[in-house]
Amino acid sequence: MRIVFLILLAIVIGYSVFLVSKIEPGNYVKIYAGPYLIELNLLGFLALIFFTVLALYLLIRAFHLTWKMPKSFSHWRDRSKQKQASKALGAGYLSLIKGDWRGAEKSLTTRSDSSSVPYVNYLAAAQAAQEQGRLEQRDEYLAAAFKEAPKERLAIGLVKARLHQSAGQYELAEATLDDIAAIGRKNAQYTAMLMQTYQQTGQWDKASQLISLARKQSALPNEVLDQIANQSYSNTLKLASDKQTAWKAFPKAQRKQVDNVSAYVRYLIDSGESAAAEKLIRSTLKDDWSDDLVRLYGDLKLDKPAKQLRVVEGWLMARPENAELNLAAGYYALKDKNNDKAESYLTKAIELGQLPKAYSLLGEVFEASNESGKALQLYRSGMSHLAKASPAQLSDQSANRLTDASATLEGDLLPASKS
Repeated sequence: MRIVFLILLAIVIGYSVFLVSKIEPGNYVKIYAGPYLIELNLLGFLALIFFTVLALYLLIRAFHLTWKMPKSFSHWRDRSKQKQASKALGAGYLSLIKGDWRGAEKSLTTRSDSSSVPYVNYLAAAQAAQEQGRLEQRDEYLAAAFKEAPKERLAIGLVKARLHQSAGQYELAEATLDDIAAIGRKNAQYTAMLMQTYQQTGQWDKASQLISLARKQSALPNEVLDQIANQSYSNTLKLASDKQTAWKAFPKAQRKQVDNVSAYVRYLIDSGESAAAEKLIRSTLKDDWSDDLVRLYGDLKLDKPAKQLRVVEGWLMARPENAELNLAAGYYALKDKNNDKAESYLTKAIELGQLPKAYSLLGEVFEASNESGKALQLYRSGMSHLAKASPAQLSDQSANRLTDASATLEGDLLPASKS
């Protein structure tokens, strides 16, 4: 309408300019309206046309605005509600960040029906409800979010699975991730969450199968993926019924990982294959030093302790202050019946690390020398250090050995002291 008015106005002005030069004092315009005759000079007639067009424009404009008023008011009211809903959404998220779960839930749900993204309100409200321990209400909000935005199934599914993980409901998290697998496989966040779920549920074989995809998608930092890979293969080996087959199926890099080697060496020792275990430990320590492997080396049951003593003494040349190496050297010296060397190495192992097994073995050395008093004192000292020892340091059943030896020796000494 505005364009039509401007066109008419331009025509009138143009025509007026054209006639200005033709205006003479006697020129006039006659307008016949039924029985009436109106006479106007030319300038008056042009002014009449101008104001008539202007009046018509204003009249039509007023009618148009009146016609649109209900719809305009409705739009204004909707915009006002959306503005208030946006403020409520912002306030809800701020409350969520501050840990005001109840306030966050109230702000996020009060005006959710007016929000431009109501499913976002419901997803945030679901988190607030879960933080309050209201899991049923959380699930209702998640269902409402999906109802509002079924096309956002991936985003809603990821949030739902993350909430299940946070609540320790890993089976539900896995079910949710399986439900969106068709649209989630190419999503890095989906892959990362699925790997974490497999970790928590002990499905290490499935977790290891996702590692290459996770690297390709950069789903997690490489350092984290390396840790998961090592943990996955290590646990796969621990849980395998046929550890030898599982070990052979490992990638070469995983068969060089110290944790994996330690687990397999323990299996070999338990299976009576100490020679194979000894060979594997030595080949691994050439490239990657590990006190845990040295500790296991000191538990081997081999026929030639003198040979193993020379091996350990070779390692000691580079690491003379290593407590585990001194313990292993003392163990093999004792097995080789070289009590002087055994006493020297075991004494240093105690000085360096207060290892319970060192106390036990040194006690055996003194018992063999008929110094029962010193042996009993060592057994008692070893028992006092049991609580400080790590589980790995007690893998050789040092606790039972110390307890049994101490009880036996005390029983032998008590009658003598009475007499």
